[in-house]
Amino acid sequence: MYLTEQLAQEIVDRTMAILPYNINVMDQDGKIIGSGDQQRLSTKHEAASEVLRRKKAVEIGFSDTENWNGVKEGINLPILFQGEILGVVGITGSPDVTRGYGELVKMTTEMIIEQAYMQKQLQLDERIKEEFVHQLLNGYKLDENIFFEKAKALHVDLLLPRVIIVVKSSSFEVDRKQNLERMINHLLESDDLAVTTYTGEIVIVKAVSIKYDRWEKERTISTVEKWLAHLSKIDPTVKIAIGNYYSTFKRLDQSFSEAKDTLTVGEKLTPEKYMFVYDDLSIYVFMSKLAKQMENNPFVELIHRLKEDDESGHLQMTLKMYIQENGKAINTANKLFIHRNSLQYRLEKIKEITGKDSRNYQDLFELYFSLVINTLVSEDH
Repeated sequence: MYLTEQLAQEIVDRTMAILPYNINVMDQDGKIIGSGDQQRLSTKHEAASEVLRRKKAVEIGFSDTENWNGVKEGINLPILFQGEILGVVGITGSPDVTRGYGELVKMTTEMIIEQAYMQKQLQLDERIKEEFVHQLLNGYKLDENIFFEKAKALHVDLLLPRVIIVVKSSSFEVDRKQNLERMINHLLESDDLAVTTYTGEIVIVKAVSIKYDRWEKERTISTVEKWLAHLSKIDPTVKIAIGNYYSTFKRLDQSFSEAKDTLTVGEKLTPEKYMFVYDDLSIYVFMSKLAKQMENNPFVELIHRLKEDDESGHLQMTLKMYIQENGKAINTANKLFIHRNSLQYRLEKIKEITGKDSRNYQDLFELYFSLVINTLVSEDH
């Protein structure tokens, strides 16, 4: 720990708020680095150098000032921290008057330094813990014993069951994102961990409940729904995705990957929703990955043929509604506000263009698959 100019000036400002005297703070070289008199900053204080040499207080009376360079009458005391002298604090004024404030100023100064040190340690601990969480999310690369020791030092129980939750905001307002982070930290339970990624998402390593060796998923979802109610008041653009549960911390990186992919897929398929669960969208996550790996995707080509001959979009809309209504013609026609004969005409037209009969389950599956794939890869083509 050492005195910075910023900390020294903070000591001066806080002390002078309660005392009617000028305060100076000097570093270990006797240079004034904080003062109520800005003209004295960066000047040498000989009495401070003497305090550092003697390791005790030095008083300067009015008649003594002629014997010291850069010194005014007052009292100067050593600043101690963990048994070491960090610098000197001085009170300008007649020693007869300022002497009574000496120990108060010294105690206040050392208390401020102690607080600054503790704050610095807390920030350091948080950074170390964040680095540890990032290692969990990216697949830990350390020896398992070393990793457990590191977790123990950070008071993290690696044996607790956990899932990964990703929180994403589309807001560009810095204040809103900071408020979001503060609210999340307030909502987290004692065993939960959270970090912010370089892309801006907040990732939560959530401790979950297990009953009969099974994850109580609904309980976790209920908790996240409550979070979302609070977070959406701060930022209405917030969306949340929950990854899958695995019985070992070694697969938290997989849960993280699933949560990210689930969020991406969910936003494309159901943009009106704000929460997505991997279990509900796992097949679509798989389809998305498969589609991106295929250079000549037949399902993309299938839907492109339909789109080329469907400038109005009526055929695509009809197909989507037909699938949504589980192939029930009457329900589909009613939802589209068209006659059943018009529906049959459109379905025939789809068959003519694509070669797939929507009234055949296998063909309907391929048409549905092509619609989904088109939605998932639309931004990539």
